[in-house]
Amino acid sequence: MKYVNKHMLIVINRLVTIHSGGSGYTSNNIRSGQSLAFVDRIFSNSIFGKPIYPDIYHQAAAYMFYIIKNHAFNDGNKRTGLAAAITFLKWNNIVFAPFNEDKVFDFVITISQSENNPDTVIPTIAQWLKEMSIY
Repeated sequence: MKYVNKHMLIVINRLVTIHSGGSGYTSNNIRSGQSLAFVDRIFSNSIFGKPIYPDIYHQAAAYMFYIIKNHAFNDGNKRTGLAAAITFLKWNNIVFAPFNEDKVFDFVITISQSENNPDTVIPTIAQWLKEMSIY
């Protein structure tokens, strides 16, 4: 399985801010005092031998949730969260139907405004990603 690492998140963030507008940060765009350490928990995916995320969709949802909710970047957190989740799934052979941009936008905004509880929000994102995939 291929995972998104910390360096790739920085690249994804850079790409989304370059291609869709942004503040124009020239460094890695990580907010002062913030970290991308959550990526290691997604990659290892277990605590005491028990999976944290039961399937690939939950892992992708974790990328999206923690990027959006942690606001690790100065700009582009929502776009980076979505792009990281989709990139991870595509790297692992998940295929998507064409997106309805308005519905995707509305969903991402809803997630950004939702509660900060990963136990309830990550399954919601995982289900959404699964429904949007073809296989």
